[in-house]
Amino acid sequence: MRQSQKEPAESGFTLVELLVVIAIIAVLAAILFPAFARARENARSASCLSNCRQIGMALSMYSGDNDQRYPFAHMMMAGAMHSDRTWLDDVARYGSAGLLHRCPSDGSALWDAADPMSRRRTTYGINGYLTPNHPPYWGMKSSAIQDPTHCIVAAELTLNIARDHFMPMFWGMPPKVPNMMIQASQWDSGRAEPKTVAIRMHKTGANYVFADGHAARHNFGDTWRQVPGAKPQVDWYDPMPD
Repeated sequence: MRQSQKEPAESGFTLVELLVVIAIIAVLAAILFPAFARARENARSASCLSNCRQIGMALSMYSGDNDQRYPFAHMMMAGAMHSDRTWLDDVARYGSAGLLHRCPSDGSALWDAADPMSRRRTTYGINGYLTPNHPPYWGMKSSAIQDPTHCIVAAELTLNIARDHFMPMFWGMPPKVPNMMIQASQWDSGRAEPKTVAIRMHKTGANYVFADGHAARHNFGDTWRQVPGAKPQVDWYDPMPD
C-alpha cells in the first residue's frame, strides 16, 4: 500500500507577527508624517516668498514711475484717507505674470465671502506708513526711507481681515500715532503683537517684502520690539524712525 504524502502546512502571519507589523507601520507613520507636513509647508513658504519677491519688484517699479511715491491703500473713509482703489490694481501691471495675491498657506474663509465688502482680496498688505492716505507722513517717497534694506513695505495679513493694508503706526504702548479706537483694532496689548499681520503664517515666522525689493522670512521679534513706555527698540516698519 502506498504511503500517503503529508500535506504541507499552510503559511501565514500569526497574530503576534501581525501586531508587530502594525506597530512598525505606526512608528514609521509617526516619524514620516511630520516630515511630510514640514516639507509641504516649506514648499508653500517658498512659493509665498516668490510671490513676495514679485511684489517687491512691482512696488519698486511703480515707485520709480510715480515720482518715487507708493500707491494708495483701499480705504472707505471719507476725506483724505478715502480711496476706492487697492494698491494691487496699481502695481499689477508691473508683475511679469500678473501679481499673485494669495499665499498657498492662506486658508482664510473670507476668500469665498458672499459680501464683496467682506471678501478677502489679498494675503499681502501694504505698510500704511508709506501710503498717501495714512498718518503720520501722508505719503512717503522711496528716496526718503532711511534704511530700505530694513524697511518693510508689505507683509502677510491675518486670515480674518479683508483689507489690503496694515497700520503699524498704531502699534505698541505708546504707539507712534495716538488713537485709542484705531489702536484697539490693530494691536493686542495683552500679547504685545499686531492683530492685522500674520506673524505666524509659516510656523513661527512669516514672509516680508522690503523697500529695496528683496523679500525674506523673519520672526516678528526680528522686525519690531518695544519695552512698554519706551520707543521701539526695533522698528522695521517706520521708514523714518526717531
